Amino acid sequence: MARALIIVHAPPEAPDCRALTALRLAGALLADSKDVCLFLVEEGARLADPRLGADNPCRALFYELLEVGLEVQVCGGTLKKFGWDQAYPLPGIGRSSMKALSVLMSEADEIVTF
Repeated sequence: MARALIIVHAPPEAPDCRALTALRLAGALLADSKDVCLFLVEEGARLADPRLGADNPCRALFYELLEVGLEVQVCGGTLKKFGWDQAYPLPGIGRSSMKALSVLMSEADEIVTF
């Protein structure tokens, strides 16, 4: 199965909607029977913040994709920066690292960044 890696560093609140575009692409890739990993780093990790406002268009889509099996990993350095390193707020999301991202990149058939 083809493996796609989507790296998101854009915040879900950004007016250019890069995070939303990343989520929409992830959904399309999943629908196309591709194995997809979403790697969240820096402000992109705010997609996984349970305090993200219900009015944010990314929120519903993010949770929907999690339910259908989207693999999500968050940079450990970013978790520490946000104070989430001891008790990460959302279950089903993996703590990761730049070293792990390097492995993901080596294994991916397709890589896109937002």
